[in-house]
Amino acid sequence: MIAGIMASPAGDILVASVFTNRFFSWSFWVVDLILLLAIAGVVIVLATDDRDPSTVLAWLFVVLLFPVLGLIAYFFIGRNFRRDSPRRRKIMAQMDAVADESLAPVQAANVEFTEDAVNDLAATPGARIQAVGFTEGGVAPLPADTVDIYTAGAQKFPALLEEMATAEKYIHLMYLIWEMDELTAKVKDVLLDRLKAGVKVHILYDWLSCISFKKDELKELAAAGAVVMPCYKRLPQINYRNHMKMVIIDGKSVYSGGMNMGQEYIDGGPRFDVWRDTSFRLSGPVVAPYLMLFASTWLYNGGKEDLATEFMPPVAEHHRHEGIPVQVLHSSVQTTFKTNRDVFITALTNARERIWIQSPYFVPDEPLMTAMCTAAASGIDVRFMMTGVPDKKVPFYAAMAYYPQLLRAGVKVYQYTAGFLHSKTVTVDHQLSIIGTCNWDIRSLILHDEVVAIMYDRGIATNYGDQYERDIQDCVQVTEADLAKLTRKEKFRNSCYRLFSRLL
Repeated sequence: MIAGIMASPAGDILVASVFTNRFFSWSFWVVDLILLLAIAGVVIVLATDDRDPSTVLAWLFVVLLFPVLGLIAYFFIGRNFRRDSPRRRKIMAQMDAVADESLAPVQAANVEFTEDAVNDLAATPGARIQAVGFTEGGVAPLPADTVDIYTAGAQKFPALLEEMATAEKYIHLMYLIWEMDELTAKVKDVLLDRLKAGVKVHILYDWLSCISFKKDELKELAAAGAVVMPCYKRLPQINYRNHMKMVIIDGKSVYSGGMNMGQEYIDGGPRFDVWRDTSFRLSGPVVAPYLMLFASTWLYNGGKEDLATEFMPPVAEHHRHEGIPVQVLHSSVQTTFKTNRDVFITALTNARERIWIQSPYFVPDEPLMTAMCTAAASGIDVRFMMTGVPDKKVPFYAAMAYYPQLLRAGVKVYQYTAGFLHSKTVTVDHQLSIIGTCNWDIRSLILHDEVVAIMYDRGIATNYGDQYERDIQDCVQVTEADLAKLTRKEKFRNSCYRLFSRLL
C-alpha cells in the first residue's frame, strides 16, 4: 500500500514536500550558523577593542539585542579603523612618506625658529600643548609670515576670490561641502580663467556630504582640465567624513577654518539670519603642513599624482622671531592618536586663567568632559559657546544632556541666538588660539579628518578674546534654573540622544 502511494501523484507531492522541508530546514540552519558566527566574531572584536568601554558595551548591547540590524549597523558605522591591520599600516606608511618628502625639509630649514619658539613657551600652558601636538601629530611650530582672521564669510570669500585670480602655478581646494549657488559660480569662473592660463587645479570634496548638491559646475571644471575627486566614497567608509577645509594657492598661502564652499556661509542662506563662523589665511613656511595633508588625502582617496613632490615651494629659512609660530595638527580615524582631542584636554588642564571655547555641536567623550569640569572646578574661567539656533536637532538635544554636569562644575554655557554659530575656536589665557575645522563632538574628535592651527601669539589670542566677548552679546546664558524648567519628556529625549552618541 505504501508503495502504491509513493507511486501515485500524491506520493510525488509528498516526496517533494519532504525534500523541500529538509532543504529549507538545512538552509535556515546554515543561515543561523553564519549569523551566530558573525555575532561571535563581532563580540570577540569588541571585547579586544582599544576603545572607550562605554562605546564597546553600547555596541555589544545593540548586536546582541538586534542581531541582524545590529550587525549591519556595526559594519557601516561601528568598526574601529584604528585597529592595526596590513591595509592601515600601508596607508600610514604612504602618509609618512609624503610627510618626509614635503614637511621634513621645511622643518629642517626652520629649526632655529622652532627651537626659539618652543623655548619662549617654557613654563607656560603653551609648552605642554606644543609638546603633545608634536609628540602625537609630528609637526612642530612653523613660521607664518602673516595671519589674517576672518569672522564672517563676507570677509573671507572676497579675499579668497581675489587671490585665486592671481594664481600662477596651482590651486588646491578641499571642502566637506561644495554647493552650487551664487558663490560657487564665482569660484568656478575664477578657476576656469586660471585653467586657461595654465594653472593646475585639484579639488577634493566629501562624497556623502555633497550627494544632494548638483555637480554641473564641478563637471565643467573637470572638462576644462581640473582634477576633481570625491573623498570616502567606498561603502565601508560611509561613516567617515573628510571634514577639512582648505585652499592652497601656489604654496604661498592657505585658507582654512570652519567655512565650507557655499553662499550660506556668507549670508546664512534661507535658514539663518546670520552665519557666524571663523576662518583664517596663513602665509609662509606654515603652508607646508597643509600641502602635506592635501597630498596624503589625495593619495588615500585614489589620486595618482605625487602632489607633495610636484607642488612643494622652495624652502625658505626663518630665524628667531621672523614670523608667528603656528602649529598645524591633523587627526582622523587613520591616525594613531586622537591628536586634536588630546590637545584640547591639555589646554583645559594647563590653562591658568581662562579657556573660552566655541563649537556648533557638543557631544564630548568622557576624558574631554572630565577635563572641562575639572578645569572649571579648579577655578579656571571655562566658557563654552554653541549655537542656540540648530541646523540639526539630534546633536543639539544631545548637547543639552551634558549641561547639568557642566554647570555644576562651574562651566559657563552660552547659546548663540543671532543665527547659526559654526565657529570652532579655543582661546587659552591671553597666550594662544586654536582655530580650525574640529567640533567638540565625538565624530570630529575621533572619526573625521580634521585640521587645526595653534597660533602661539598673544596679540591674536587677545583679539579673539575680544571677539568672543562680542559674540556673548548675541547669546543667552544657560543656567540651572533653565534646566529645571525642562519637562521629564524633554530630559528623557536629551538623554536618549546622548546615549546614541556612544555608537559612533
